[in-house]
Amino acid sequence: MGKKKKILATFVTIITILLFSTMKAEAASGTISISRNKSQVVVGNTVTFTVTVNYSGGMSALQYNTSYDSSMLSMISGSPADAVGLNNVKSKTYTYTFKAKKSGTATFKFSASAATWNGNSTVNFTTKSASVSIITQQQLEASYSKNNNLSSLGVEGATLSPSFSTSVTSYTVNLPANTEKIKVTGKKADSRATISGLGEIEVEDGKNTIKVVVTAQNGSSKTYTITAIVEELDPIEVSIGEEKLTAVRKEKLLSSPDSSFEKSTAKIKDEEIPALENKNANIVLIGLKDEEGNITLYVYDEQNNTYKKYVQQSFKELVLYIEDKEFENNNGSKEITINDNKIKAYTLENDKYYYFYAKNLESGKENLYRYDEEEKTVQRCIANENEIKVEKDTDKELKLYQYIILGLFGFIVLTYLIILISSIRRHRKNKKAKASNVVVVPDEEVEETSLEEQEENDQIDNEEVEETETEEPKEIEETDEQVQVEEPTIEENEVMEKTEEQEQHKMTEEEKNKFIKDTEEEINRINNGKSESDEMVDSINELFAPTEEEKKKKKKTEKKNKKKEQKEKKKKKDDEEKTI
Repeated sequence: MGKKKKILATFVTIITILLFSTMKAEAASGTISISRNKSQVVVGNTVTFTVTVNYSGGMSALQYNTSYDSSMLSMISGSPADAVGLNNVKSKTYTYTFKAKKSGTATFKFSASAATWNGNSTVNFTTKSASVSIITQQQLEASYSKNNNLSSLGVEGATLSPSFSTSVTSYTVNLPANTEKIKVTGKKADSRATISGLGEIEVEDGKNTIKVVVTAQNGSSKTYTITAIVEELDPIEVSIGEEKLTAVRKEKLLSSPDSSFEKSTAKIKDEEIPALENKNANIVLIGLKDEEGNITLYVYDEQNNTYKKYVQQSFKELVLYIEDKEFENNNGSKEITINDNKIKAYTLENDKYYYFYAKNLESGKENLYRYDEEEKTVQRCIANENEIKVEKDTDKELKLYQYIILGLFGFIVLTYLIILISSIRRHRKNKKAKASNVVVVPDEEVEETSLEEQEENDQIDNEEVEETETEEPKEIEETDEQVQVEEPTIEENEVMEKTEEQEQHKMTEEEKNKFIKDTEEEINRINNGKSESDEMVDSINELFAPTEEEKKKKKKTEKKNKKKEQKEKKKKKDDEEKTI
């Protein structure tokens, strides 16, 4: 049924529209009205036009058209033209939304014609239009009001000082003791401006700062400040250095740093005041107010009557109360900034970190912490302060004394060595001098010494001869050719060596002159200032040089080994001859 009704209504509408051109009945008149939601729109924003078509006799059909400047407006919703059938409708409304494209004045027009319900006449409507001003954001801001003044300001029941003036922004008002609330009144000079800070305000003992802010249409603001001073009876005064503070008596003025603190009380000058307590860390906080009325939390030690400014640092989930406590093995202190708070930390020699004591508010334990200024991180030190070794001044003095003692000991040892080496040198020189006396000894003594050595050598030779006699006789005689190439016999070598040894013990005139020349060169060397270190080296070389007796023994051993080697060669040769 619904579809049939729609088809029927459409059919009736088409027939009605076709009749408009042929209808020659008497014409009636109706009205069109247009309204807009704003008279001015900023480029990029939207404006909406609402069109109402009226005819008191009732309309059976309506045909309409719209027009606008498409360079300035862009239609977002609504039909620009249409023809519809109506069921004796006396009023019909249409809505059109446009987006502003550029600055200027844009006009929207609407025209229409309708058929009467009884079909005897047509309805004529006068075309209507409406305009909107389009501006840019800069033009809008330039048009805003800059007036951010107050035309009046006051506190009910009190007098401002000085008297109010639009250009004066700071005022003071004195209030009686126990005043808890005041009412601030005021009016803005420009209706388009906005105002905040007026109305009922809670105040406390001492100074209270109240700010009234006026914001102009263009966004600029002006602040009027009222300092309301509530008289305090018998204030509890606290002196920290040169700063004069007063204790906060009202619990609601204390804001807990975190959930680890709970409400408590403390006594100052026999008067109980509100406090905050962390039982794990055994910390009690009270509020102290300065002359400007600013409240700061302080750690209060009731037993010692001391106050320390409370500084709480949060490192992710690590919450610490940093204590001003020095550990013994430090290398100085420095004020550093952590989370916008300044604290006193300590340094170690040859260490880039900063150290301080703090209480962990979660565990209540006190630990030594290390702060890395580069990484902005805090870490608990596993070692205690005694394990963080820093060289003390006493340790440095002790090491200095040790160095002095070692130096003196080294000097004594060096002196002893010099004396010892000098003594050895003198002894060697005396020995050389004695050796030089052998030159002037008669030849008989030399011969006697040579005869003793000769006897020893003869004994060795006899032993070798006996060993040779035990050997078997040769089976093959040596040829003449072998005799010619044969080396000297062992006996001949021994005689030659003995003769050379005897000659070595005899000092010729030439050797005497050489000894005298060497002695003169030694004296000249000493006179020319040869360094003591060189003399020490020479003396040490002399000390470890082999003596004449050792040289003789070494030479004798070498000769013995040589004879033995010759003997073995000869034996080997004889064995080969036997084999042949």
